[in-house]
Amino acid sequence: MNNIQTKILNALNTNKLNLTKLGARKWYNYFIITEELVWSRNLWEGYKIHVYVNESKSHHLASYWIGYDSNYNPFLKIIL
Repeated sequence: MNNIQTKILNALNTNKLNLTKLGARKWYNYFIITEELVWSRNLWEGYKIHVYVNESKSHHLASYWIGYDSNYNPFLKIIL
């Protein structure tokens, strides 16, 4: 797991990253865009986070899909 992944998971577990606040914003040394994912036919819902170096979005670092297991613990999947 890389540094960004651990930062996101730790922030979710300690409630320092609020996924319900959608849109673009500065977060630590990164610029993130949070989107809500709603699937058809009531399949799994979650959030997608795009991580950039700065506000110009010139350098995309990663995209993550965040879901919750049956105990409402967050888990991350990397989107390529």
